[in-house]
Amino acid sequence: MPANGWLSWLQRRARRGELWGQLLAHNPDQRELHRELREKKVERAYITFAGPVVKPGYAVILGGGSGSISPSS
Repeated sequence: MPANGWLSWLQRRARRGELWGQLLAHNPDQRELHRELREKKVERAYITFAGPVVKPGYAVILGGGSGSISPSS
């Protein structure tokens, strides 16, 4: 999967601090991603941009509908 692009997924379950889901589509073009989701008749999906690869020593944290990058411990 490319490092830069749009991702959409469906959350299946969250327990014990773990988020499990299904990747629905990925595309470097946001409009194409939305087109793919409409074709698949997806009504609910989490959509985010996966920017450049995270630098060593950093971790990605997802929460509240937004992604952020913070130093890992």
